[in-house]
Amino acid sequence: MNTVTFPSNRDKQIEFILFKLDELHPQSETEKYAIEKNILFFKSIRSVPRYINWLYRSRKHVRSEDLLEINELLPELDEIFHEKMAEIERRPRPGIVRPAVDYITKLVTNGLQNKRFRIGSLGSGSMEVERQSIELMQQRGNAHPLTVIGFDISPSTRAFAEKNLSTLTDIRVVQESKLNEQRLAMIEQETQEQILVVISNNDIFKLLSDFSSRAFGLVMTTLFLHHLHEKERISLVKNMRVLAPHTLNYDGYQNEIV
Repeated sequence: MNTVTFPSNRDKQIEFILFKLDELHPQSETEKYAIEKNILFFKSIRSVPRYINWLYRSRKHVRSEDLLEINELLPELDEIFHEKMAEIERRPRPGIVRPAVDYITKLVTNGLQNKRFRIGSLGSGSMEVERQSIELMQQRGNAHPLTVIGFDISPSTRAFAEKNLSTLTDIRVVQESKLNEQRLAMIEQETQEQILVVISNNDIFKLLSDFSSRAFGLVMTTLFLHHLHEKERISLVKNMRVLAPHTLNYDGYQNEIV
């Protein structure tokens, strides 16, 4: 995993990012657009007035489907990005992932107690939502056998997800490559822990070739679907509905103040 010495001072962090963005040589018009909009954003957060101006003017004209996150443009910041995102997602206010955590917890808790419940998380990232859900169920004494499978193509993101989940106790975390239904069943059979987490690099658009219909109890995305173009979103959601009787696509609070 590539790591960099990232400044601890906020102003220096902004300057570091702007310098790195300015060094990039875009390979396409979309990448050029994403770099320009990231530069505009990071310049805006130097002060509150600049940010407010960006928030109510520039932001409203941004083509969200053509954006790239800072870790996509600067892969060396991937671990830092996910670490900070997980930190924000843990904050009780505004609790940006709490609705998803509550939904997952309720669904699993109300499931059949004698059958292992499977969750497939697409574009799983840091798996902070899954971590919080498991933690909440453990706190409430949920005895339901649970398997959570996180699918993400980024090696550094999968490594961070494993690190993030390591804060939990009494669970088993496994890294796999090109997981399929048969291999998953084998891992579940050999697992003694109540909760199993498998992290794999499958192409989320081809999961129907790796898993059968209703292979999962829930297939979900969190803070992810907005990255995809409309055709990709439609295709993914259709596949999700084949893979599980329950689907969840949570993209955060659609609230101007939040």
